[in-house]
Amino acid sequence: MKPKLRAIYILFFISTVFLVKLSAQEDPTLFLFQLEDHPHSFQEVQPILKIENTNTFTWHDPITKLPNDFYSLGKNAFSANSINTIAGLTILTGLLISIDHETIKPFRTSYKNSPAIHQWSKNISWFGGGEFHLIMASAFGGFGLALNDNRAMRTGLQIVEAELATGITVQLLKHISGRESPQSASNFHGLFRPFPNLKAYQQDETKYYSFPSGHVSTSIAVLTVIADNYPEVSWIRPVGYSAIGLIGVGLVARGWHWLSDFPLAVAIGYMFGKVISGRNNLIQKENDNSSWSIYPDYNNGMGFGFAYHF
Repeated sequence: MKPKLRAIYILFFISTVFLVKLSAQEDPTLFLFQLEDHPHSFQEVQPILKIENTNTFTWHDPITKLPNDFYSLGKNAFSANSINTIAGLTILTGLLISIDHETIKPFRTSYKNSPAIHQWSKNISWFGGGEFHLIMASAFGGFGLALNDNRAMRTGLQIVEAELATGITVQLLKHISGRESPQSASNFHGLFRPFPNLKAYQQDETKYYSFPSGHVSTSIAVLTVIADNYPEVSWIRPVGYSAIGLIGVGLVARGWHWLSDFPLAVAIGYMFGKVISGRNNLIQKENDNSSWSIYPDYNNGMGFGFAYHF
């Protein structure tokens, strides 16, 4: 594949404008919707014509694949196989709502009384935002272009797609649920004001944007995409899930979210990540023409590694 450099970076710029807004409001596999595991899980949704010896992606995928992403998530989430998962999510969220006031108190107290925890919470929550995800996408895309590494370029584009699909869905749910965030709560558990007036929402978003968490949802989606594109890198999931757990703690400490905002967010993020990365299994793996490759590296701190194949 020879993608147009200018087109990709225009896409990243446009995505940044949307994602900063979408994400600024902001073991997970225990409550996931039932996705079929065979290689043609999404073939009914995304018909694949004979594309052997072609690439699995183009520069405009993060935009043009969105309708299919939404359809695939709805098709799988509301299938008969997902009834138990939906019931489990509902029960878990309800239980957490009933104890939200008690569980959030120690986090909020520490945040208010400890300057170190106050600063740590602000720093760690940044890693769940759209800005950081776009930096990751740019890194994969940029290195992929420089080294002619198709997998890295595909991963960068799929990160953008995951951020957009998840962010749009979460924003829609926030506008439907209208739940108070802890910092603006007028009730011990945060009131739900379904379908708030759009003007009122814009004037005081903290009164309505809590449920579900955009930071956690998009982070799970991005992590799933990266892990599925690099299945041989075994540490990605455990390190990623641990980091997202810390992001959740920071969001709770800052009063941006209740613990009950997270179960649905995790499920949505994981589903979108699987829908997007699931397309990789539909065609034959392409051969990389370059001897260079890029991969996530944690051995010497979080970053990227390079390999040259002789």
